[in-house]
Amino acid sequence: MRHLDILKGEYAQTTRLRSKMLRAAREWFEENSFLEICVPHITGATGSCEWFPNAMPVTMYNVQGQELSMFLRQTGQLYLEAFTHVHNRVFTIGPSFRQERKVTNRHLCEFTLIEFEGRDFELDGLMNLIESVVKRMYRAATGLCPNALLDNYCALPFNRVTYAEAISTLKQRGYQINYGDDLGSKEELGLCAILNSLPTFVTHYPADPRPKEGGVIKFFSMKRSASTTLCCDLLLPHVGESVGGAVREGSSEKCRTQFCESYMYEHLTERGVDPAQFDWYFDVLAKGEGQSAGCGIGFERVVQSVLALQQQGVSIKTAVELPRSPEYLVP
Repeated sequence: MRHLDILKGEYAQTTRLRSKMLRAAREWFEENSFLEICVPHITGATGSCEWFPNAMPVTMYNVQGQELSMFLRQTGQLYLEAFTHVHNRVFTIGPSFRQERKVTNRHLCEFTLIEFEGRDFELDGLMNLIESVVKRMYRAATGLCPNALLDNYCALPFNRVTYAEAISTLKQRGYQINYGDDLGSKEELGLCAILNSLPTFVTHYPADPRPKEGGVIKFFSMKRSASTTLCCDLLLPHVGESVGGAVREGSSEKCRTQFCESYMYEHLTERGVDPAQFDWYFDVLAKGEGQSAGCGIGFERVVQSVLALQQQGVSIKTAVELPRSPEYLVP
């Protein structure tokens, strides 16, 4: 059991690494004028990402003692967007919960999510900021995990390719993938390897609100331009997608339309959850001014990408001392 491994000091290096990298992230936020916000961990459906069936339910009670279905948050994004109207640049660091139905080496039911949001940058500026904070964490890791490839991550610019360019590159290398397909782990790792084994941004995913099975699904609040979404995923070598970000749709009416067209709306109605739970968010957009942009950084995956340079085949469950995954849960 992991608690005995911790007593023996087998995860002492991981604890020190996580501490240094989190401290580095907070220092970076302070230096770049971001204000830390504590967002709710118990939410309605508005704390969910693009795939509502992964929401982890909890039971609460109203003032009449009746049961209410609530959820552990997956993201604090919508709350952060509201705070940007007063403070501009804001961030939060805390747990994200997902009801994973399969045990894999890529997913946890609880992980540490670093999220930031601001109103004075769009997609290119967002990627600049993501690259900067991830590099700050990597530089903090070099003292504990010296490695020439890690030095490259810190010194060299991250790759930036559009989704269409990524699909073309992969097809040229023999991958069986077509435009509109989502990138799986194999394709994500392959793309990084092809592009000089460096962290790689993939941008402008398709904007189809209801793609076929296996297609790209993006959160309904992401801003769309023609047939693409103003978004980016950061793929890390040996790990895959670790950061998701986007420019937000600033129009309340457009965002509501995109919501009604999305799988999110369908999943809510199928499960008897009132879609009006999102009305407060559309009210924020209606009474606010313009759009923001932001992202979520899966901290364990960034840690995993460092550990993977020292040992091949490192699981995400190596990047946290007490992983919340079914095979590790104890009464």
